[in-house]
Amino acid sequence: MTDVRRNTDLRIAQSSRVHARLIERFIEVTEAELAGQTDTFVRESLEDLLYTMRHDRRGYGALGGVMPVSEAA
Repeated sequence: MTDVRRNTDLRIAQSSRVHARLIERFIEVTEAELAGQTDTFVRESLEDLLYTMRHDRRGYGALGGVMPVSEAA
C-alpha cells in the first residue's frame, strides 16, 4: 500500500470515528428527550430519528474500526 493510500485510509478512519462519536452524543440527547416526552407523535418521531442515527452510527463505526452502538433503548 502506498503512503498516500495509507494516509487517506487513516484520515477516513479518523473522520469516521469523529462522526460516530458525535452521532453517539446526539443519540444520548435524543434518548433523554424521548424519556421526557408524553406526546405519541413526538415520541414516534424521536424513535424514528434514533433508528436513523443508530444506522448511521453503525456505518461510521465500521469505517472507523469502532464497535457499533447497541440497539437498546
